[in-house]
Amino acid sequence: MDDFQSSTANAIKDLFEKYGDEVYQYVRYTLGDAIQAEDVVQEIFLRALQAWPRFEHRSSSRTWLWSIVRNYLSDVLRRKKRNKRFTEIDLEIMADTLSVSDSFASVELDSVLQSVPAVYRQVIILRIIQDKTSKEVAELLGWTENKVRVTLHRALKKLQHIIGENELVSVSTHKGRGRHGIEQT
Repeated sequence: MDDFQSSTANAIKDLFEKYGDEVYQYVRYTLGDAIQAEDVVQEIFLRALQAWPRFEHRSSSRTWLWSIVRNYLSDVLRRKKRNKRFTEIDLEIMADTLSVSDSFASVELDSVLQSVPAVYRQVIILRIIQDKTSKEVAELLGWTENKVRVTLHRALKKLQHIIGENELVSVSTHKGRGRHGIEQT
């Protein structure tokens, strides 16, 4: 490693030693998730390492670091809010609609998933069932993150529509416990 890279790495190491706990605590309490906070802090210091050569020292290094913290955390919260809006409501509806005994839940979910186009199914499986980030799904599928989010939104809308139709048919034909002990609403 040349002197420039070494000095950059040392500068970021010093920043981490001085402010790492402070940054972690802020991120941890902002996100409410210790594991996600660790990932975010790691990404923040990686971004600091990448941006250090452009740091003009017009402010203190602590102020500069906190601008990275605020900007990146703002992005994380925006994505989290957007993902929460799409998945919480839709997953709650799916969970309520698929309120069946454990032995039939996977069969019912599999059946519903089979009724959506394959492209929707793969995004739902990767993003929701396997809980991968939009970025990870984009990398796996060779898409942009935006395409993943849009496809997921459309897929969940399609699932809502399918589940809603199935629920209406089930409710109109069976009350109480239906065939195979599946609870009907």
